[in-house]
Amino acid sequence: MASKEVEINAGTLAKLVVAKQPTDTTARVNSLTFSSKGDQMIMSTDDDSIFLYDINSGNRSRNVNSKKYGCSHVKFASDGLCALHGSTKVDNTIRYLSLTDNKYIRYFQGHDKLVTGINVSPLDDMFLSVAQDKTIRLWDLKTHNCIGLMNLSATPIATFDPEGLLFAAGLDNNIIKLYDLRSFDKGPFSSFGPLENEDGVEWTAMRFSPCGKYILICTNSNQLFLVDAFSGVIKYVLQDHQNIERVPLMASFVPDSSHVMVGSSDGLIYFYDVETGLVALKTQSPNNLTCHIAEFSPRLFVAATTDAKLALWCANDDLKARMQL
Repeated sequence: MASKEVEINAGTLAKLVVAKQPTDTTARVNSLTFSSKGDQMIMSTDDDSIFLYDINSGNRSRNVNSKKYGCSHVKFASDGLCALHGSTKVDNTIRYLSLTDNKYIRYFQGHDKLVTGINVSPLDDMFLSVAQDKTIRLWDLKTHNCIGLMNLSATPIATFDPEGLLFAAGLDNNIIKLYDLRSFDKGPFSSFGPLENEDGVEWTAMRFSPCGKYILICTNSNQLFLVDAFSGVIKYVLQDHQNIERVPLMASFVPDSSHVMVGSSDGLIYFYDVETGLVALKTQSPNNLTCHIAEFSPRLFVAATTDAKLALWCANDDLKARMQL
């Protein structure tokens, strides 16, 4: 069911149920993302595996082992037939993998410490990477060499806007800078901050809303910062959910940008209303555990959460039936 057919509110979100809990792995999932069309999902696990799922059935369509180099921060590349992932062993190379024949197409070398994030352009073949070496690197899938490099004072976070024309960088856990891709070497065209932030709260990831109006900053606390992408003002601090173990909670927007979905250490999934900053809905997580990743499909009324186990959520009766076959 396409998101444009659904008015997303507390009532429709309440219809989301766990349609399937695949049992392909018992290892902790360290990253998960949907394809741009929303019909595929890919995830990487701590036992060095990558799993690809067909959302129309909820079934695993492929898996790849990366035992030698490990895997994290897996993302679909621009065409959906390939993926990028970070390495957790041996070196810090980013690997470009063909999902059709399980072969590596290219290696992107340059980071000398652990890669902490990968973000793929929605427009073309460029992608961003950030790492513990305190750099942001800009790459083109067609060439081995980094085409842009920023050296910073601390481990950054970064993301493209929905149109792929600019990117945002989060620096020092309190500053946001916006860069035009056509002239990023000239420095940011806009800078926000320092934003108010409590001591010990680390920014762990950032993402634009699908409408481009907001930037969501995820942290290692129970706080999510919803920032106006044009003014840099913090619209709301979303903090009704819990994060007792202070893990990096990965939250996401629903397709129409109206709500933010996040897991919580009280065993619930929280949906915040973007207009009010209030909790619109709380629903029980399938295993009553902290879902450290809560990801909504960008196009379909489908979501995925994971704690020790993956769960696929949907509201469409036909899709539920197909997943449960």
